[in-house]
Amino acid sequence: MIMIMKKLLFLFWLCLFSLSGSAQTAELTFEKGVAAHREIDAIYAQFSEAYRTLDVQKAANLYTENAAYLVPNQAIQTGRAQVRENFKSFFDYVKNENRTMTISFQIFQRKRDKNMAYDVGIYTLRQFKNGAEVGRGQGKFVVVALKDKDRKWRFQVDGYSDLKPPEKD
Repeated sequence: MIMIMKKLLFLFWLCLFSLSGSAQTAELTFEKGVAAHREIDAIYAQFSEAYRTLDVQKAANLYTENAAYLVPNQAIQTGRAQVRENFKSFFDYVKNENRTMTISFQIFQRKRDKNMAYDVGIYTLRQFKNGAEVGRGQGKFVVVALKDKDRKWRFQVDGYSDLKPPEKD
């Protein structure tokens, strides 16, 4: 009986783990026809975690060493070191304001082959202070992910721009 219970518990955890790798979450959703990909989707999960914890290094490590970071109204930033500086500046500002934040992603298009993929989507950034939401913004993004030399998927190109809030009647 104990052996059967152990097997059932193992199968339960195995199913739960398998579903969590490809299921939509509050932080990552897919439009109809967009296929999940466990390894690429893990980048978004780590990205969301970096925003929740304001972890500059975790965010920067999601990019290749020679990544192109396309910040609106600025020159192209090239390399993980420049990406890291961008996140450091932003996360430091959030910390200095005694805020926290979350980021979520909605993927509208995805194309993937063996070593390269791209996603097009919308991100939603929410800021909180003392547990209350104090800001929300959305933007469009396009990313190109590559399998890096260590065979881990990372962003090679990341470009984004703000979306205007809907007009009020």
